[in-house]
Amino acid sequence: MTNVEKISCTNNAGFVMNFSIQWLGADGVWTTAEWNSGNYPINQTRTSPDLASIGVPKDALAVSPYVHAILGNHESGKPYVNYANNGQVGSYEVKGTTLNYSVALIGE
Repeated sequence: MTNVEKISCTNNAGFVMNFSIQWLGADGVWTTAEWNSGNYPINQTRTSPDLASIGVPKDALAVSPYVHAILGNHESGKPYVNYANNGQVGSYEVKGTTLNYSVALIGE
């Protein structure tokens, strides 16, 4: 898995969206951070703060953006990433329509 400190999502889809961050804990439970990017339209990108600052534990087994299409579905980003205090950003691209879209790590 790619090691990152922050996650960004570029909206290249046909809808307004926002995203939160989810992580898989050592207990096998997915948790969603309270932090949210706020709504934004196509052709814009938003980046999370340092994942540790919004509650992602250093021992999380996997981390992912959790995208919400306004008036549409929720989707998790794939593939997942790991948290690392390394200054790197995991960049995801969102493509599709409100009920059928993908959230893909760029470069994978």
